[in-house]
Amino acid sequence: MSEYLPKVLVVSTNAWRDNTGINTLIELFKKWDKDKLAQIYTRSVLPKTKICDEFFQISENKVIRSIIRRKTITGKVVNNETILEEADTKASDDEARLYNKARTKNSWMMAVLREIVWKLGKWKTKELDGFLNSCNPDVLFLPIYPTVYMGVLQNYIIRKTKKPAVCFIGDDNYTYKTGGINPIFYIHRFFLRKAVKKVVKACSKMFVMAPKQKEEYDKIFGVDSIVLTKGIDYSGIVYEEKPVSQPIKMVYTGKLIIGRWKSLASIAKVLGKINKDSVKMTLDIYTTDKPKLSVSKKLNINGSQIRGSVPFKEVAGIQAASDIVVFVESLDWRYRNAARLSFSTKLTDYLKSGKCIFAVGDKDIAPIDYLIKNECAFIATKYIDIEKQLTLLTGNPNMIGKFGRKSFECGKKNHNQVDTVSKLTDAIRELCENE
Repeated sequence: MSEYLPKVLVVSTNAWRDNTGINTLIELFKKWDKDKLAQIYTRSVLPKTKICDEFFQISENKVIRSIIRRKTITGKVVNNETILEEADTKASDDEARLYNKARTKNSWMMAVLREIVWKLGKWKTKELDGFLNSCNPDVLFLPIYPTVYMGVLQNYIIRKTKKPAVCFIGDDNYTYKTGGINPIFYIHRFFLRKAVKKVVKACSKMFVMAPKQKEEYDKIFGVDSIVLTKGIDYSGIVYEEKPVSQPIKMVYTGKLIIGRWKSLASIAKVLGKINKDSVKMTLDIYTTDKPKLSVSKKLNINGSQIRGSVPFKEVAGIQAASDIVVFVESLDWRYRNAARLSFSTKLTDYLKSGKCIFAVGDKDIAPIDYLIKNECAFIATKYIDIEKQLTLLTGNPNMIGKFGRKSFECGKKNHNQVDTVSKLTDAIRELCENE
């Protein structure tokens, strides 16, 4: 198969690691020839994946160190079998703690400090240039991130390789609409837009994750983008309707950040009314986040329970054992636009599960807009709608199976892995042929 595929170099943030949940790019290139795939990434952890063997790591911790010690080697070739030295292991652990803290606090000051580090640090090195020469890709695949330094890095690689490039945008990493009242956001976004626009201008094709995203970005950048979501392997899978449990089992698997916990807390509050006389419905929350005690008290009530984290490989089984899978974004003004143009891979997993989807979120954000237009979920676009929708489901359990089938068919129609792989492959081949 390798003779039919161009060699692709992906320039991204996270190292590819199977079974971590951060798998959008892994899923997109799952069927690619591993000898025709390489990755540059900017974390201290090591890759652990079956889809690729050729990697170049630029360690952010070493970029920090290079500000003081200019001789620090910040980039190196790594592979799936590389053994971390003790110092590198500590750097990886420290880095993970720092990122978790930044995500939890949604710290814009920390985001700006990171940009300064990459501006002052040494990452344009002979090691990076050597890897680009030896890798010799046919095409660059460039995911767009909400960080200026990644745009600068990607533009550097475009200039160095002089290879055709495609970009991939999975969130609203360009407009000002996701901002709240923090002025640092707008300053950071100004410079981010400049970097992103430069990358997009250098790319011959753009991939996006949601129809709403395509609609907006086609107008902004004057392109005809290609919708490319995580594909679902439907080979050997058929929809199987199962009896609804008593009580009805709802499950949420995901993060609690950017106000999502408040939507879950609203569900838990409504369960107090539904379960007033007897337990008719429960909610199990599986998350890697460790909420504050005040948040836990609002989630561990009325048949709602935080179950903690589970290995990624167990998530599909947990969803399969439920009656309803819950998808939430925040309805608070501060966070409601945070996922405005994103399309969560969790939603794709939910469609594959064939379970009834109960979703909470503003009608203007891409995933809710998608579910509304495809009529494949019960949706609350306001807090007041949560009680109405859950009461309807509790009183009409036959609708749970009906909407489970709808979600399964929606996934099969719009997210079939065969179609996704074909769109990606055809677009990259066409680009290389034209070049």
